[in-house]
Amino acid sequence: MNRYFLHLSYDGTNYCGWQVQANAPSVQQTINEALLKLLRQEIKSMGCGRTDTGVHAKDFYMHFSTENEIADVPNLLFRLNCMLPEDITIFSILPMQENAHARFDATQRTYEYYVHFDKSSFIKRFSFYQGYYKIDWEKVLEAADFVKTIEDFTSLCLPSIDFKTNICKITEAKWDILPSQHLILKPYEVPDISKPLIHPYQHSNGEVLRFTISSNRFLRGMVRKIVGTILMIGKGKITLEEFKATVSEKKDFRIHYLAPPNGLFLSKVKYPYFP
Repeated sequence: MNRYFLHLSYDGTNYCGWQVQANAPSVQQTINEALLKLLRQEIKSMGCGRTDTGVHAKDFYMHFSTENEIADVPNLLFRLNCMLPEDITIFSILPMQENAHARFDATQRTYEYYVHFDKSSFIKRFSFYQGYYKIDWEKVLEAADFVKTIEDFTSLCLPSIDFKTNICKITEAKWDILPSQHLILKPYEVPDISKPLIHPYQHSNGEVLRFTISSNRFLRGMVRKIVGTILMIGKGKITLEEFKATVSEKKDFRIHYLAPPNGLFLSKVKYPYFP
């Protein structure tokens, strides 16, 4: 068998997430069906993660195998992009060794979550509007610092039979400020002109706040629950002490809140064999 990686991105608004579902369109199903038509063989693929309904990906990898070697990779890439809808883009098709695995070989994943304060008809599908609320950003920053010390995320994820442990190694958890809304859609690896979020914070017109978190692995609903809970702390619904105690005791939060999916992007996936 011949193993290939697809490097891709997608706007998750119109999909039930990455994973194939029986009753709703998914990104994986859409790509599998396109490959079936082009390669004329059933495709069994595996993604580097499982994004939720409505979550986006700037940087995503999947693998699949073919019985025969793909003779003209550039031509297949062109035809695949022509066949796929505009909200899915394939950057490259990468021949890999037979045992390369898009999910298990990934060493780090980075997510970004965006929050905006100036009402917009255009970025609402990519950012969470918070213009109605007064938020104590000092408490938000303290909570984000605490996230970096957590090892067991039982309190900050949704139940799942797919994971044997809730231990994750966080390498980054921070808030920063982007000066313009259009920067939400920039690739993660492109240098930006962001600046760290510091207290006190008073937003200027057009500014967007970004929460960035990196880890060796993520659990179901983990980033959305972290962001949602941190914002509840900033709004005074949960105290910082309650946040720390609940996480330490691996209990459920008194207020269960998931930040909506539209502001979340899987933005970077690292592998040992890619620069």
